[in-house]
Amino acid sequence: MNNTAVVLIGHGSRRNTYNQDIERIVKSLGYELKIPVYLSYNEFNSPNWRDLLAKLIEKGVKNFVFGLVFLGRGNHVYHDIMGEVGASKIGEWERVKYKENEIGVFFTETLGRSPLVKTALKYRLSRAVNFLPSIEDILMDPEGIEDGSMKKILEQIDARNCREKRIIAKAVFAAGNLDVAKYMYVTEDAIDSGIEALSSGAPILTDVKMVSAGIRWKDVRCFIDNPEVAELARKKAKTRASEAMRFGLKNPSVVVIGNAPTALAEVLQMVKEGIDVPLVIATPPGFTNAVEVKEKLVRSGIPSIALRGTMGGSGIAASITNEIVRLARNG
Repeated sequence: MNNTAVVLIGHGSRRNTYNQDIERIVKSLGYELKIPVYLSYNEFNSPNWRDLLAKLIEKGVKNFVFGLVFLGRGNHVYHDIMGEVGASKIGEWERVKYKENEIGVFFTETLGRSPLVKTALKYRLSRAVNFLPSIEDILMDPEGIEDGSMKKILEQIDARNCREKRIIAKAVFAAGNLDVAKYMYVTEDAIDSGIEALSSGAPILTDVKMVSAGIRWKDVRCFIDNPEVAELARKKAKTRASEAMRFGLKNPSVVVIGNAPTALAEVLQMVKEGIDVPLVIATPPGFTNAVEVKEKLVRSGIPSIALRGTMGGSGIAASITNEIVRLARNG
């Protein structure tokens, strides 16, 4: 980029507010792109792009990216600017001869060609004609939202007891889908086992950070970004999620898996090898491995709460876990 310059060309105006708007854009672009961006005008204002181009050529610049600050492709673009430079293409590099100097030029598309311009204009028009809908009738209180939703959900699902019913309802609430209740599996000892583990200070081990971010517990661990885990996964040709489980289960933990079926498979293998896990919450979604490995969990007899089938997700896993956390805190 040492011999390349970015030159923005605006129409220019006798009114200073026009220039202020363009100058603000240039300053921001220079900061974000981390390269010098020069501002110039076609008429009325200085620097005129012709004068700026001559100065930059004198300094040894050989290639120019011209950013066209024009709404449409009119005569100013094709005749006044590209015509004088000797260019014929937009959106492509080409070599031209400009006043005895051979230079490379690239002209950007005009702003009107971008769908973002239409979007910006649509917003402004929508505000002017009051097209955007009011949200005055939308409930914004988070506790009110959850309480209202849970009441509606609880009326429509069955379970062995109130605690299990709330666990299932939390999953339904997180998914926004009552069909989730049909696929929920809760072992008889799962809730008590999870409560006792957390009450005794056990940590929660998750497969991915998205799950851990949603859990409201004092000790939530996720090792998927641990450098040692990444190296072990590479050497063994396994997923980081599975190795994160093996790495984290050095200590007894409540295991929560909301994304990676391979993490659940690793936990099943570790239990077979002799690791005791007080509770496994498993809601990984997917069409490869997810269904099969969740069914293996169901058959294993491990204290577990699982969403069978292809449905699932990190939010559902976190929501179920937070209900167990609430029960543990309330005693």
